Amino acid sequence: MKQKARLAFPIVTAALGLLVSGGALRAQQDGPPVDVQQLLQALKGLKEQQVAQAKAIRQKAIQDISGAAASGSVAASAWEEAVRQVQFQGASKEGAQFREWKEREGDALGEKEVQSAARLHFNWMVITLQRSGGAQVKDLMPAVLQHIGGVLQDRVAAEALDERIKHEREMAQTGKRPGGKDKRKDDELAKRMHDHILNGSLAGGAPAQALKIRELLSVQSWEMSPGNVDGIYQNVVLPEFRATRDPRLMDYWEMKLKRESEAAGKAKLAYETERFNQVRKPELLWQRAQDMLVLGLKNRGLGEMLNLIKAHPAHPNCAGWIASLEKILMPAESGTAGSGTGESIRGGDPVQKE
Repeated sequence: MKQKARLAFPIVTAALGLLVSGGALRAQQDGPPVDVQQLLQALKGLKEQQVAQAKAIRQKAIQDISGAAASGSVAASAWEEAVRQVQFQGASKEGAQFREWKEREGDALGEKEVQSAARLHFNWMVITLQRSGGAQVKDLMPAVLQHIGGVLQDRVAAEALDERIKHEREMAQTGKRPGGKDKRKDDELAKRMHDHILNGSLAGGAPAQALKIRELLSVQSWEMSPGNVDGIYQNVVLPEFRATRDPRLMDYWEMKLKRESEAAGKAKLAYETERFNQVRKPELLWQRAQDMLVLGLKNRGLGEMLNLIKAHPAHPNCAGWIASLEKILMPAESGTAGSGTGESIRGGDPVQKE
């Protein structure tokens, strides 16, 4: 009898399994047919609604941030409020911790150099939001170039602050200036905050986090650091100048050569000066010659390239320069010698045809 029961148990179990699985299959049966056109129409409406909401959020952010960029003092206050919201809001003893931060670090926001950095940060946020909203680079170019000018002015003030810190450190070490340590500490704090605000990423900054607009700041082929002049030129300005054959390309290279030459001279080291003259300067002149081809100044560009190769045969890039110039001069399948249809070595981008 027990043996029969043991034999019957698997049969009952299997039967129950079939009943359960059958119920599951019935539960998974498809629903009634859907109206595809109706679904597509609904999705279209939702998409339009989402785009409209994003546009409204962006416009509100541009309005608010433009107000913050109006002056250094307003920008500093807006930065302080953003820090409060991101780092302290909702924390236990929020007020006490925020006051401690203001006493320890926040006081630096009263310094003119830090206020300048905050204003420039908000200014670049506005331009970036406009670009992410669909504005063309050519239409933003006046604002971009004005921003670059502001950063370059700020850089002069920041370098003066560096010199002041260096002088205060020297005076404190000689003991000729009682209390110099505290003043130097304040200036060093101001310099750190200045650099953090101006050289940090827009998306990672306290304002973007407080306003919840980090996603709206995502732009392809763009520079996300407000203070990176070279990055703004490389990612924003120069591509536009090359696309439109803007003669201001040559102004850029003159400025670039002047700035780097001055920086090498400030080092006051024979090695730095020699390296600039023998390595870095020829590299810059070669890039300038490439842009001469872009502007249609073929004879000038090719002449400068050949002169650089002759003058610097030991340069690390000389072999590449020769290969690049050969490609430009050699006949293309559908062109003739000297047509300028070869490729340059600037990132593999082809030199534009004349």
